[in-house]
This record gives sequence, C-alpha cells and structure tokens, in this order.
Amino acid sequence: MQLDLFDGASYVPVRERPNDIREAAAIAYHRANPHVLHELARIALLVKRTGRKHWGIQAALEVVRYNAAITTDHRTYKLNNNHAAFYGRWLMDAVPELAGFFRTRTLGRVPQRYFE
Repeated sequence: MQLDLFDGASYVPVRERPNDIREAAAIAYHRANPHVLHELARIALLVKRTGRKHWGIQAALEVVRYNAAITTDHRTYKLNNNHAAFYGRWLMDAVPELAGFFRTRTLGRVPQRYFE
C-alpha cells in the first residue's frame, strides 16, 4: 500500500487567525519538524483505509509518540497537545483523502494569560 502521497515538508500552513499565538507556535513547530505532519498523514491514512469514517487527531498524535518511543534512543519526543487542532485541520486541507476525517470544533479565543 502506497502511503507516501504527502510530503509534510512541502506543506505550508495558512495562517487563519493572525493574532493567535497558539497557531503561530504550531506553525513554528511544523517548520522545524515537518516530518511530524508526514507521519501523522501516514498513520491517519492507514486508519482511514481500514474503513473508518472518522478518527481523532489526538489518537494520531499518541501513535506518533508511541512509535518514536519504541524506535528511537528514548530521547524525549516533544509534541505539544496544543498543536493537535491545527494538525487535524492541516491534514484535512493538505491530503484530499483525509478531508472530513477529523472532527473539529470552533477554536476558542486565546486566554488572556497567553498575553501576560
């Protein structure tokens, strides 16, 4: 089964919320770690091709963490849960086969503590 349909390094997220520092942090993380988006796409496509109509992006993030834990030299794998909502949206935007695969909610306002 061919899963390398998507190269995470070539994907450039579109900034939808100019004043959202959470989104800016997620984009910065993606630029430094494009392989994460590629791995999330690979996992999500595997799950989708089993016949599932929907799945959770958080579950995909945990699979990425698990795979890193068992295949690396046990260095801490930094993958911020705050980026999950953005990764789900980016995957559905970038990989046509994943359109609508992750359920999304409206992104809430940025809490004031982020600006203090």
